[in-house]
Amino acid sequence: MGRRVLRSAALGIAALSLWVVAPALSTTAYVPAAVDFSQPLPAAKALPAPASKSAPGKHVAHPGEGPVSHRTGAVDAPQRFDAVGLAGELRPVEIRTRDHGGEWSRWFAIAAGDPLFVVGGADEAQLRTRGWVPSGTLHYVNVSGTTTAAQTALTSIRGAVSSAVISAGNLLAPAAKAAARPDFISRGAWGANDEQDGCIPRKRPDYGVVKAVVIHHTVTSNSYTHSQAKGIVLAICRFHRNANKWNDIGYQALTDRFGRTYEGRKGGVEEPVVGAQAQGYNAQTAGIAAIGTHSSQRVSKKTFNALAKYTAWKLERHGHDALASTTLTSKGGEVNRYPRGKKIRVPRVIPHRKLDITACPGDGLAGQLPGLRRAAQRRIDN
Repeated sequence: MGRRVLRSAALGIAALSLWVVAPALSTTAYVPAAVDFSQPLPAAKALPAPASKSAPGKHVAHPGEGPVSHRTGAVDAPQRFDAVGLAGELRPVEIRTRDHGGEWSRWFAIAAGDPLFVVGGADEAQLRTRGWVPSGTLHYVNVSGTTTAAQTALTSIRGAVSSAVISAGNLLAPAAKAAARPDFISRGAWGANDEQDGCIPRKRPDYGVVKAVVIHHTVTSNSYTHSQAKGIVLAICRFHRNANKWNDIGYQALTDRFGRTYEGRKGGVEEPVVGAQAQGYNAQTAGIAAIGTHSSQRVSKKTFNALAKYTAWKLERHGHDALASTTLTSKGGEVNRYPRGKKIRVPRVIPHRKLDITACPGDGLAGQLPGLRRAAQRRIDN
């Protein structure tokens, strides 16, 4: 009798284990169902202006600069979320998050229509701005399927097994010759192609030219795991499409802290697909975003190499050197630093903040761009 009970228990555990990992027993990564939801942003309170020694009547030149002027109270989200942002807003916004009854995170500055991705999820958010009054709709994305601790653990197990299966498959694959073209993680692999839970473009892509590559960061925690990275890309895409009403994800490519490169906007990684990553210059540039926050922290060596590889490949494909300069013509826009029709001379590898009103890609990554240009040029020369 005792052996029979033990055997039944073992079979039950085995069945449960198979149920847990079943979605991951393939070379296609497990991606949980994604859900979007929203709520009106509560009125923000105006904060008293700090004492200033500047001349009377002097005002902030651009939204996002100067002291904090407005702040909301704590906003209780309709349900747990992984990403949050102000729908359709391109101006700089600062957001912090927390679990119910927990400690607030630090403030994260986002801009250019990007959401804030919260590793591990959150229940509440708070917004503040500098020099303008925030209003509109808070848009949330949940890509982890986590509303309880048990679901969080289950998703982590499935993601870990999925990554292990894919890694094993890669070990068994025949070795390929080194190539200048990055090994992209396809849209299907990070979950874009699912009709309901993915990020299907609204219409066919447009095509322009690639005169420069714009470098971004996504303002995401730098502590995400190997298996969480795909969910971050999916959440950004769903926010760009569903909250901002863009056609698709704004970036042409993204890279994570492990050095993996993701296919961004649909239309062909080799082609000059017009994105939504640098207002006023989208038809003249390609954009790649480092997944993380690099306001002060530099990107990892693996991320740096992935950025250099993509930049070299993209520029060489369109007939350019990484150490050269080019002329871009501004198409205007509310966060563009230059008026419509203004011609500006810029490097071929350029930080986002050179074009638009934003701190992106942060001081840490921006300080690495001279070295990034040289590394990309070495790849082109070789």
